Amino acid sequence: MWYDENNDLSSKFGKDDESGNLNYIDNSKVMKALKIPEKGKIYNLAHVIYNGMADRITHGPYFFEMLLRPYDNDYYKKYDNKYGPGLGRIEMCDHTGTHIDSLNHMAYNNKFFNNIDAFNNTKNLGSDKLGIETTKPVITRGLNIDITELYKTDILEQGHSITVNELKEFLNNHNMEIEQGDAVFFYTGVSKLFNNPEKYDRYYDSSPGIGYKLSKYLNQKNISLTGSDTPSSEVTPPEIKNTRLPVHQYLIAKCGIRLIDNIKLYELTSDKVYSFLFMCSPIPFKGATASPVSPLAII
Repeated sequence: MWYDENNDLSSKFGKDDESGNLNYIDNSKVMKALKIPEKGKIYNLAHVIYNGMADRITHGPYFFEMLLRPYDNDYYKKYDNKYGPGLGRIEMCDHTGTHIDSLNHMAYNNKFFNNIDAFNNTKNLGSDKLGIETTKPVITRGLNIDITELYKTDILEQGHSITVNELKEFLNNHNMEIEQGDAVFFYTGVSKLFNNPEKYDRYYDSSPGIGYKLSKYLNQKNISLTGSDTPSSEVTPPEIKNTRLPVHQYLIAKCGIRLIDNIKLYELTSDKVYSFLFMCSPIPFKGATASPVSPLAII
């Protein structure tokens, strides 16, 4: 484990850094990414959020109700333009649906990324540092790594750990290379089950996903962020005995690499789209540990 080798969580970008590997998305990276699209076709990589959707005990359920309906008041009678507003109210965890983790989501030994003290930083109303508001909008090249293609299957087996060799084989098959600042996502086929909560929920504790050695390789490639089309992005149960979400912990707390969980990749994969302009901007909830997002892939 990385913490047996070096438990220092310092950022390579300086003692005041809260952006982590998003620093690799500089102006030149953005401008290069904006030149990728040739067709103007847009893919929404977010699942629809709805009452009764798949969730997990620690995240809690999503709940939406209409707070005000157009016919609940006399506005349409009072005003000449027959004014009738509708308003809704939402209750949810910040990790609901397709979401991006912020760097205050994972700690090691009471320390967040860049050695920020987790106890002193975390208040009841949110974190003073590393909250999701510090996650700047992302515009970069995205890669969709279809591991199901290697095995000629619709969905990878539960507990399948995606390896460095599998990543390299897919990249080689499609004449692709990871570049600094890329957003690299892994398709397992699980996202096709999202609208069947009973089936999807089975993958919270037993799922294919990013393996620990692969996470270390991704860090070496200086990617900006990663994730997969599964509830936790990483393989579960963990490969390393007596650990909980070690890939999340390593990437977020040690490396400053954010993850997008539950990302919807099956439409991209169906169209055999593996490289694209990737755009994603979180809702800047002050001090929150994540934000639901609606990422876009543009080709």
